[in-house]
Amino acid sequence: MTAIAIRPFTLSTLATLARYESRRLARTPLFVLAVALTAYAIYDRTRGSASDADELPTYPAAFLGGFGMIAACWLTQSMARCAEALDVAPASARTRTTALLLTALVPFACGLTGLGAIIAFRRVDGNWTEGAFGSLDRTAVLVSQVVLPALGGPLLGVAIGRWVRARWVAPAVFIVIVGWVLVVNGLADSYQNSTPALLMRMSAPFSFFTTWKSEAVETWRGSPAAFLAWQLCLCALAVIIALLHHAEPEPRRRLIDALFVVVALTAASYALAVSGGLDHAVVTYPHESPQPILR
Repeated sequence: MTAIAIRPFTLSTLATLARYESRRLARTPLFVLAVALTAYAIYDRTRGSASDADELPTYPAAFLGGFGMIAACWLTQSMARCAEALDVAPASARTRTTALLLTALVPFACGLTGLGAIIAFRRVDGNWTEGAFGSLDRTAVLVSQVVLPALGGPLLGVAIGRWVRARWVAPAVFIVIVGWVLVVNGLADSYQNSTPALLMRMSAPFSFFTTWKSEAVETWRGSPAAFLAWQLCLCALAVIIALLHHAEPEPRRRLIDALFVVVALTAASYALAVSGGLDHAVVTYPHESPQPILR
């Protein structure tokens, strides 16, 4: 009977905190800037002539994912100093962390909206611009490049904010991630069939699978669907790490058990992302079948 009486109160408290924190995130100047820049980039790159198939998704990932991570981290750090948030309703540390994690649904919704706008308004010269991918693989690529960063970035920001109080850490992590993504994708661009380059590229939270070369499109190795699963596992890891902060003994034990399971799934999805997909990178020209890149 006690559990039945407490449950509605807990859910009500969580919902109240989640709404409050979501409004705070949506009003954060950095997040507002991220949404505005994403909207402008999609508008600018979908008007006029046909756009490169691999260029447009980088903007939502950088703005909603990167800036969203910083905004979520600063929001989380401010909660420890914000008496107003704690006075909304009495809540445990776990409930407050869960409410903060739920705020990631705001940039996630923006990512879904951005993906819909890209699908609806982006103009390309033909199916060859999608490289050697079919519709399902191309959908997986777009979801991994546009939607998942918008979810994973803020979740990572909450995890960082729960464990670290220095405000410079989130921007530093953003710079490191961007640098790593640029390096590994640059190596993949130069060494399309290199296994070490493939291993490094699949280890990043964002990856290209096609790239334009003048009047041709290269399709790189790797499985888009497995990479999408890898990103989802990274999101789950961020959630668990955030909830572990100040967790009580029994929830901590369950979270650690879940952590081992998610780590195993992360390793499995990474292995599938590396081993799946094409055996060799290919190049596609207009009105021609994909041709292997053997160098």
